[in-house]
Amino acid sequence: MATNLWTEAQLIEVLKLYCRTPFGRLHSRNPEIIALANRLGRTPSAIALKAVNFANLDPTIERKGMKNVSALDKEVWNRFFMEIENFLDEETPSKLSGMEENAQSAYLADMPIGADFFVTVKARKNQTFFRDMILASYDAKCALSAIAAPELLIASHIVPWSVAPDLRINPHNGICLNSLHDRAFDKGLISFSDDLQTLYSSKLPQETGAYLRELGADKLTLPNRFQPSSTFLNYHRTHIFTP
Repeated sequence: MATNLWTEAQLIEVLKLYCRTPFGRLHSRNPEIIALANRLGRTPSAIALKAVNFANLDPTIERKGMKNVSALDKEVWNRFFMEIENFLDEETPSKLSGMEENAQSAYLADMPIGADFFVTVKARKNQTFFRDMILASYDAKCALSAIAAPELLIASHIVPWSVAPDLRINPHNGICLNSLHDRAFDKGLISFSDDLQTLYSSKLPQETGAYLRELGADKLTLPNRFQPSSTFLNYHRTHIFTP
């Protein structure tokens, strides 16, 4: 009987699903896994096992999958995270986002005063995937406060989006924070040591600093996968954080 070998394209699809699915949902009953299995001509159990097995290739986590990863698994894992944007779907820009600034102004000037209209902005390419990936890694909970309302959670970039295009979708460049701590992190009012202890800026007013400390924890909760890079954290402390 011929062996139904995994192809690179199939492994990429499983890896994308792995990245945005919490560990607790990597099982054969997950509707997304069932749908992917049907699309790839595999069983849900085979998809789930392959997805869990990818955890064995993340060097930053202790939680591991099965040990029988193949050479192709390793090759696909390495290439995916080196060229991640090439494997994801581009988000569609809006009408206004494609205009030059002066054209946008002219377009809006023609609108009657008081009229209702929709304004949309160009979506950051694959930002949705980055958010899904980070929230899945942290079980959709803030790493400082344990807030679990997705509407209040941000996939925070450690090295800012504008600074390093090649790190924009790197999962080790993300932390799941609530919107308040995300804002403080973005403005350099908090940061984290290499051992993930929370650091507070001397610029914070005393009462505000006390509130942030009360709301948050002394140390980041580790994600299930894709732990924050110490190199990226060092960049944040050096270039963004105000001690």
